[in-house]
Formats: sequence, structure tokens, C-alpha cells
Amino acid sequence: MKRFHMPAVDRPAGGRLFRAFLSLIVGSVAALGAACTGTDAPGPVVTPPAQAVPPPSTGEAERSVYGQAIPRHGKFVVVNIPSFELVALQDGAPVLQSRVIVGRPESPTPELLSSIYAIKFNPSWTPTPWMIRNEAAHYMPPGPQNPLGRILFEMDNDQLVYLHDTNQRDLFNRQNRAFSHGCVRVEKARQLAAWALGVSEKDIEQMIGHGGTYAVPLPEPIPVSLVYNTRFPNENGQSVLYPDVYHSHAAEQWAASPHAARQVASVARSEDVEPSHRGCEAAAAR
Repeated sequence: MKRFHMPAVDRPAGGRLFRAFLSLIVGSVAALGAACTGTDAPGPVVTPPAQAVPPPSTGEAERSVYGQAIPRHGKFVVVNIPSFELVALQDGAPVLQSRVIVGRPESPTPELLSSIYAIKFNPSWTPTPWMIRNEAAHYMPPGPQNPLGRILFEMDNDQLVYLHDTNQRDLFNRQNRAFSHGCVRVEKARQLAAWALGVSEKDIEQMIGHGGTYAVPLPEPIPVSLVYNTRFPNENGQSVLYPDVYHSHAAEQWAASPHAARQVASVARSEDVEPSHRGCEAAAAR
């Protein structure tokens, strides 16, 4: 078995390394909308093929069919909340697409710009005090039953939102995949990790099999954009209209509610919860 060095990983201070780069991104074009009803939402509506991406410009980024500016060089990840989909792009072209699970209407996944700076293998999971009180959640050591799965993508943001693997893979077969507490569960987490680190999937399996919890820094942090676009291209480049999963700006309504304030305050008071796990979900949909 190949041996892997387990370096210490420092979180970028406030994302300063990427502020200049992320300033190139125009941002998403849709506002938060519509909440799921708790049942499978209507299927997407396919419309005529979207226009091709405009010819390369002289700038470092250009607006694309993904509804925002995509860098012409390097790696970039887009997560579109209404379509429950992740697209990894390299030099402006998609190289990986994956189903994802996003936040429930009462704990919606926010729109944000962040970056992946390391990958944590075999993570443990510590629930927030709110999850302990209201969902009887408890600490989970690394392993096959861990809600974070085997891989956590460390991200630089102040909303405690991360991409990660999951132990409930059957939920990816649902049409409506709004089940989490705000973090994004990735069906193809191993493939995404291999692409991010520039290694093979076999290498990723060996890193998981190494045992223990440890983080591997990326060669370069990868910008990530979480967007809310109800119109988004499918794998064939067709523009598809997706259901508005957060009805009536439910995200803003929840954020202003006493429930949200109590949960945020409870998390802020906690000193025994590992910060990198406070925003990730309790074990799944019921």
C-alpha cells in the first residue's frame, strides 16, 4: 500500500488568498425562492438547448450557461441548489457532474463564494447542541455509519457550510434532495476528491484505508460557488427549468426567526463542538 504523508493544514485566514480571484466572479443571477413540501417535487422542465458558451474573451473569466462567470483557467466548482447538482470545471469546461443533497427549507443551503483548501479523510462528526437537544444526535467516530461519510471537503467560509460524503447514499435516488442541515452531500465525493488532489480514485481509496482522521491540503485551493438558479444546463447542454425548492424566500424568513436565533446562539456558546462540523447535518432525512 502506498504511504501518504499527513501534513498539518492551516485554514486560510478569512479567505484572503482568494478574495482577489473570487472578485472576478459576477455572482449568481437568481434570488432565493421556494421551499420543498416534504414530498418529491415536480420534475424539471427541459427547454430548447442553451446558447453555446461565448467565444473566449481577453478577460480571466466569462459569463457562461451556468449563470455566472467561470474562470478560463484552473479548477472551479459550482453547486446549483434547485437542480441538486455539482459541476466541477477545469479551464472553463465541465469535467465532473454529481448529484448532491442540500439543506431543508428550515435550514437552507446559502448562496456563497468559498474555496476548498484541504480534504479530510475519515472525519468524526460532532452534532451541534441544537441537534443534540432536538434530534437526539450524538457524536459519531470515523467509520461507515458516520453522517459525513469518509470524506469532508474543508472550505473557507464563515457560515460553516461544507461539501462532504454521506452514509445515506440511497437519498441520492430521490428527485427532491433537500434533506440536510445546510451542508452539501456529494454523491461522487471520491471522484471529486481525486480530481481536486490530482490523484486517481485508487489513491483516494488508499488514503481512506490508511485509517485515522487526517487532512491533505490541495495543491491550490479551488474556488466554490453555491448558487440558486432555477434555470440550469443539464449534461447535454440543454437549459432546464427546475422547481423553486425554497418557496417565498423561506431562507430569509427562517434566518429572521427566533428558532434560528436560538440555534445560532446555542452554537456560539458551545466550546466543545469542533468548529468545522457545526454547520454539517445530523443523520439525514426521516
